[in-house]
Amino acid sequence: MKLLKLISERMPDSKNILAVYAFIVTLVYSWTLFTSFYKLPSWLFYLSIGQILSVYAYAFSFDLLESLIALTVILLLDFTVFLFLKNKEEFQSRSMILAGILLGTSMLRLALFQNYEDITAFLSGELLWWAIAIPLGLVLAVFAPRIKLVRTIFEGFAERATVFVYIYIPLSLISLVVLLIRNIN
Repeated sequence: MKLLKLISERMPDSKNILAVYAFIVTLVYSWTLFTSFYKLPSWLFYLSIGQILSVYAYAFSFDLLESLIALTVILLLDFTVFLFLKNKEEFQSRSMILAGILLGTSMLRLALFQNYEDITAFLSGELLWWAIAIPLGLVLAVFAPRIKLVRTIFEGFAERATVFVYIYIPLSLISLVVLLIRNIN
């Protein structure tokens, strides 16, 4: 009974969850588009427009899954690791900082190791990379939201990023329908 009461008291409102999800969606989908636009000119030489749209359908479907998993992890962390923090007003900025650091370091890591020849260097540094990134993200997620300017910046970004949810999620749902139709046949 105490646990349910604690969870209901800690549960952020849907507006804050949507803002965090919008931030995650903006990062994940923008990264996909950024990396794919780099490859798009070469795709035009050996793929048809239908095949390129198929690549984007798979990418958007995977991005939908990835962004939902990231939001779930953030919410689970809020109910476990950050349970001792009683301030619900910091949920949005705390979650955005944590998501930004974890997703940002993933993107940076992928940008640094783009070639297949670097796979051994990529794998050998993986443990150290995440051993630094995860604690850094957790510490910043605890202390940075207490700064009013940081909260204001993240809340402002979240308001502006919400529009991407209304663009990318319908595209992802259309992509899922296309993939289902394509793979059923």
